[in-house]
Amino acid sequence: MTGSRSPRVRAWSPVRHAWRSAWRHRRGEALALVAISALITACTAFAPVYDRAMQQSLVDTLLAQATPADATVTLVSESNDFAGGTEPRDPREMAALIPDDLAALLGPVVLGRAAIVVPTTGEVPPSGLLLWRDGACEHVRLLSGVCPNAPGEILVSEADVDNFGLRLGSVRTVGSSIADQPDIRLEVVGTYAPLLDDVWWQGQRTDGVSAVVHGLDPSANHDAWLTTETTFTAGSIMTAETSQAGAPVRMDHDGADVDGVLALDDGVRQVADDLRGEDLELRTGLGELTDTMRTQVDQAHRTVPLLLAPMALLSVFVLWLVLSAATSSRRGEVAVARLRGRGPSGAAGLLLLELLPALLLGVLPGALVALAGGLVVRRVLPGAAPPEAGPGFGTALLSAVAVIVLTTLAAAVRTARQPLHEVVRSGPAPSGRWALGAVDAFIVACVGTGVVAFVTGSLQGPLALVGPALIALLTGLLLAHQAGPAGRVLGRRLLARGRLVSGTSLLEVGRRSEGRTVIVVLTVACALAVFSMDALAIGERNRANASRHDAGAPVVLQVAGGDIDGVRAALTAADASGRATAVLAGRDTLAVDPDEFRQIAFFPRGGPTAEEWRAIAPPDREPTEITGTRVSLDVEPGAGLASGDVFGSEVDVGLSLVVTSATGVRRTIPLGTLPVDGPRQRLTGRADACADGCRLAALQLTTAQGAVVQGELALAGLRVDGRKVAWATSASDWNTTDDEDTLVSPVDGGDGTLRLAIEASGFYPIEVSPAWVPRAVPALLTVEPPRASPEPLVLEGVDGTDRLAEDAGSLVLVPAMPDGSSLVDIDAATRGAAITRDTRVEVWMEDDAKLVAAVQTALRDRAIALTDVRRFSTISQAYDDTVASWSLALGAAVAPAVMVLALLVLLVLAAIGWRTRARDLAVLRLNGMGVRTTRRLAVWAQLSAVIPAIVAGVAAGMAGAALAMPDVAFFPEPPHVPVVDTSTSWPAVLAVTATCVVVLLAVAAVAGLVVARRAHVERVREGA
Repeated sequence: MTGSRSPRVRAWSPVRHAWRSAWRHRRGEALALVAISALITACTAFAPVYDRAMQQSLVDTLLAQATPADATVTLVSESNDFAGGTEPRDPREMAALIPDDLAALLGPVVLGRAAIVVPTTGEVPPSGLLLWRDGACEHVRLLSGVCPNAPGEILVSEADVDNFGLRLGSVRTVGSSIADQPDIRLEVVGTYAPLLDDVWWQGQRTDGVSAVVHGLDPSANHDAWLTTETTFTAGSIMTAETSQAGAPVRMDHDGADVDGVLALDDGVRQVADDLRGEDLELRTGLGELTDTMRTQVDQAHRTVPLLLAPMALLSVFVLWLVLSAATSSRRGEVAVARLRGRGPSGAAGLLLLELLPALLLGVLPGALVALAGGLVVRRVLPGAAPPEAGPGFGTALLSAVAVIVLTTLAAAVRTARQPLHEVVRSGPAPSGRWALGAVDAFIVACVGTGVVAFVTGSLQGPLALVGPALIALLTGLLLAHQAGPAGRVLGRRLLARGRLVSGTSLLEVGRRSEGRTVIVVLTVACALAVFSMDALAIGERNRANASRHDAGAPVVLQVAGGDIDGVRAALTAADASGRATAVLAGRDTLAVDPDEFRQIAFFPRGGPTAEEWRAIAPPDREPTEITGTRVSLDVEPGAGLASGDVFGSEVDVGLSLVVTSATGVRRTIPLGTLPVDGPRQRLTGRADACADGCRLAALQLTTAQGAVVQGELALAGLRVDGRKVAWATSASDWNTTDDEDTLVSPVDGGDGTLRLAIEASGFYPIEVSPAWVPRAVPALLTVEPPRASPEPLVLEGVDGTDRLAEDAGSLVLVPAMPDGSSLVDIDAATRGAAITRDTRVEVWMEDDAKLVAAVQTALRDRAIALTDVRRFSTISQAYDDTVASWSLALGAAVAPAVMVLALLVLLVLAAIGWRTRARDLAVLRLNGMGVRTTRRLAVWAQLSAVIPAIVAGVAAGMAGAALAMPDVAFFPEPPHVPVVDTSTSWPAVLAVTATCVVVLLAVAAVAGLVVARRAHVERVREGA
């Protein structure tokens, strides 16, 4: 019997069959493949997008943090005072030397001239800047008068009016730097106040320096006097006269362009080379800025790919596992195609037609996700540059497509080329051996080699970031391999004891390969999530440590001079609650008031204990107070007191009192020459500095250098203006002076007499101090002193010289100080000592706007000038705006991404194998198992693989983090102080662990319940 095909019946089409199979019968699996493909593409394409966003943010941040002078390219010409003098070049000629291609990358050129001028008359004539800028009057606020228009006309600040009487019409004559040239007449025609336009002024300070300093060395400075160009060109050559043409780096509304800034730097370097040998100087901080930018960009090129590479590799591994499971579930279709004569290539083609379109469909959403991530990143990161795809975006997309296609092809060919008798089977039987097979052993050996190299330190620097992924992969592979035989052994034992659900669940893990796949993927995913979030939290902690250490306190004001008493009085007047404290900072010594300092200062690596604070307190002794202008002291030489020089001749020895008229103000009161022998004599001296009160700091002996002084000396009857002064005379009330050439020991004399045993043969003067002045300053050290060292422990005193110190405890860091510094009590450090320029006075306070304003006002009322302001918030923001910070911020994206991968694996495997598992549960129900029991069995069959994977993944992530963190770049440059703390961030680890437990267990349980709901008895017929 024959028949014919109806013309309406379509011929069988592989494409139509693949479409129906993928999107009608396996829609969930197809959507999962689209999601995995999109995730792989997004991870691959996001790297160049994020890298470009960081570069643009970095250049905007560096330019914003740079001073206007550093962000400006300036050509400067200086005058010459030799051979009659040579004027600097015309600034217009210098502006013409800037090439057009560089000018396009710069802002408008500002022309200028400047000189240092000092009036020729006056008791203390002020010194300062005479300045011309082309268009300066448009960039200042004219307070009175008119803008200069003729030679010699100047604008002055209101401070100069108050300090030097420079009112309208005032005339000052300034000298020329050339001896035979006439002086220059300057007339005040107006007053000005600067506008907040630092970019136009290119960092040139015009006000804030006007001041008169009284004292032994009086001086005065005036603010910038603004004038016309003709003042320079029509008059004599002035001191340090210069001309300049400068232009800032162009910053439009979209910020600076990283490529343009780098090109500008290359051009500026070329111009500097071309000008070498001429009488011009090119000044700019652009080179240092671009060097910093290149260093951080190179760091990003290493860190970003290596942070995303483990996730990308995990994505490819997941893709391979999912495709292997998907092709295995299509073994029946492959067998039918092979039996109908299509061969392995035809069967592989059928698999590709069904799987590859879904995967390629995910490339476009993945690219869009990467670009959307770039939009989000540009909104989060600082700067105004528009989002860009980045130079490597297209290459990244092609790479993602190639990986997807090759992986799919390999999975399809692997299944299609298997022997027909294996294809007909439902799937490969899992191995029941404890030992590894050949392929598994090779994979474990390769991964294990990388882990060994990582643990032993062979993987260093950026490569060390791959280590945590290798540890997680090795852990997952070993755990997955042992899960099969271990599950079967434990499952049988539990079944023998009547534990049906737990025993069957473990047998299910050992019987099915999907369980081992889940273990590997979830172990790696949990480990990467733990590592990335731990790195993110540790990075934030270390940046906070560095910010707190560099700042020292929320707000720090640095003041001019060393008037610590005046600063303290100002702080008391501004706020008496102790929210601001005076601090003395030397090169490596910080002197503080413990009671106030401990409440204000930051101690990022731990502060002193209460016992250590007490240990650095000064001696509990009362000072000897001297109030008056005439001081006398009775002196009696002891038997054998003698003094002689190196030739044996007798020399005079002078006696003086050393007093402090205020904290840090040290004065010497000469009393006269010691008598050689004979009865007690009274020595007197003038003490004008003690009219308002002084404190005795030391007794001082002076004689010729190298002279020898030996014997005893008795001192008594200290009087001030004829009045007796109660002063300590017992040996315990005075320190012993003991160094290499000098020994001065107090001896108990009684009857109000101080006796000193003297043996001196070195450098003079020599001193012996009362016990009120600590002989050795107790200090908290950041460097442990060497044990049994013959050298005494010393630190830098407030006068810049070395002082004996005493170890009172240890600190990891002294706030705002370099490594190896010491923390001392300010009273202990300043008793009897002078505060010199080697030590700066600072005010540390809380960040309260009203408090800061009150302190500044109180300091200004006492004529104490501020020289610098340091804020914790500014320093913290500077650390946050670095590539190192932004790179570690990827952890916030990596952790959710790997969790999505883990969820996709659970869902895909559930979608692929749900029919088989539902049929097995239906068989159990047919044999009398209850619905509740089958549900529990379906859930625990999923959880039996998920729970050990979470535990192993968290442990592997913590181990990998502990080994890798020392090699992670937390800062653009390694810090010079030990602010880095790489210990585990337990809040981050516990948060990730809780998320993994809740999300993964919930999804696995829901998947099991869905399978249980579909385990109808009719499912048994599907396996018939």
